[in-house]
Amino acid sequence: MKILKKCTALLLSAALVCALCVSAFAAGLDNFQKSDTYQNQFTDIGGWYADYVIEGCELGLIDGTSESTYSPSRSMTVAEAVKLAACIHSIYTNGEANFTQGSPWWQVYADYCLEEGIIDEPYSDYSNAITRSQVAVLFAAALPEEALTEMNTLSDGAIPDVRLSDSYGDAVYTLYRAGVLTGDSDGSFYPSKNISRSEMAAIVVRMVDVTERQALTFTTASSGTLTAEEIYAKCSPSVFSLTTYNDEGEAHSTGSGVFLSADGLAVTNWHVLDGAASATITTTDGTTYDVSGVYDYDVDNDLALLQIDGTGFTPMAVNDSGTLNTGATVYAIGNPQGLESSMSAGIISSAHRVVNDTDYIQVTTPISSGSSGGALINTRGELIGITSASVSNGQNLNLAVPIEKLSELSTERCRSVSTVVQEFIDTLADGFSLSKTSVRLNPGDSTTVTCSIPGIPSGYSVSYETSTRSIVQCAWGEWSDQDSVDLTLTGQNLGDVTVTISLHDRQDTVLATRTIQVAVR
Repeated sequence: MKILKKCTALLLSAALVCALCVSAFAAGLDNFQKSDTYQNQFTDIGGWYADYVIEGCELGLIDGTSESTYSPSRSMTVAEAVKLAACIHSIYTNGEANFTQGSPWWQVYADYCLEEGIIDEPYSDYSNAITRSQVAVLFAAALPEEALTEMNTLSDGAIPDVRLSDSYGDAVYTLYRAGVLTGDSDGSFYPSKNISRSEMAAIVVRMVDVTERQALTFTTASSGTLTAEEIYAKCSPSVFSLTTYNDEGEAHSTGSGVFLSADGLAVTNWHVLDGAASATITTTDGTTYDVSGVYDYDVDNDLALLQIDGTGFTPMAVNDSGTLNTGATVYAIGNPQGLESSMSAGIISSAHRVVNDTDYIQVTTPISSGSSGGALINTRGELIGITSASVSNGQNLNLAVPIEKLSELSTERCRSVSTVVQEFIDTLADGFSLSKTSVRLNPGDSTTVTCSIPGIPSGYSVSYETSTRSIVQCAWGEWSDQDSVDLTLTGQNLGDVTVTISLHDRQDTVLATRTIQVAVR
């Protein structure tokens, strides 16, 4: 492959990325001219984004991941987006983007963006998937203000899930007002989500072709709240029921989940997947789909990011601003006790309730078994939390995980449910340790053995079993904040005994054992 070549690969993998070289022009959007003819080469494009892909190809800005595939649902990487921003800025400014790639391939583009002030500092990992908020900041800096003229009158605070005070807020509002970004039907932007190649095709074309920029049609936040009926109609198609299965294909557990994108990105509670070998989901229209994999999970915050094997889903608008008010009305949609698409209402009892060192939203909205992984929704129909748990022996003491915790999960790789769950079990078992594995006591004397299990989730347990109960007595203490618990052993009669400590999951399956050899002399 030649080092200098026409730039037809702004969305390529590293092996396919090449450089752009066009004739020099004066600075301006007129520098972006169609010079190629689309050859109907991509067999995997269709729908709303297809025309953007075609125009992007004709502009010499877009290519596929191979000669015949575009991979519209694949996430854009930081490196690819930085290359895109560098080329757009260079063509606008100089009439060409004459870059010579080195090693790594993206370094020349990163250096250019740093030199031109498009980025302030290098990214930590250029192979990571880039988020929508990062794309907004990058692209708003790739063109000057006069190239991003305002065509939409948009009041501050009109975007439901973006505040001007956010680090990316000004960039997002600039691109909305310029018609480059539009959001969903109510304008939600989903700043923490990764951006797909299909979405990027539209943004690329709108950046350089003013005729493709969009007038906003969503209802802004100033229009007020939605009724419960409107919220149910809007949000219920985004919530699905989830069934997990064991190695034998038998039903293991049930729960709920929420779509985050039309191409199957979804979220549920980690504890719904825990112990499973596979999973399926059923949408509100009764269609069943496989869970093709798990991107990432967070045991402490009880979240798992899923990929559903399908497309055309209805994603829910996300408000991950973290702005929550105690006393505000909220709604929950889930599948309690298998009663699909059930909706309940309540208020936020505490916007930030810390339980076992984890931050929750405490609500009076009823949450029952089967609702785990469902949606907690504000009065604008936005997802603000994932319903997770109820406090036993309490009256309307229910908990949801704040949706901004999703930003801590990665979509870099997707693995099967069984692989991810087994990895978690193996990690937990490997960390299972005892402070002593042999003990010597006199009759009537006691000693303490600390049992440590870093990362043990709520609902897991440990047990002890003695080979001869008359020789030693055992008693558990209380769990500490460091995921450890003390076992007190008291000598009774002379002899030797083995005490076996077992780690159990929520279904009481033994995951690992450790032994203590006790001699009473």
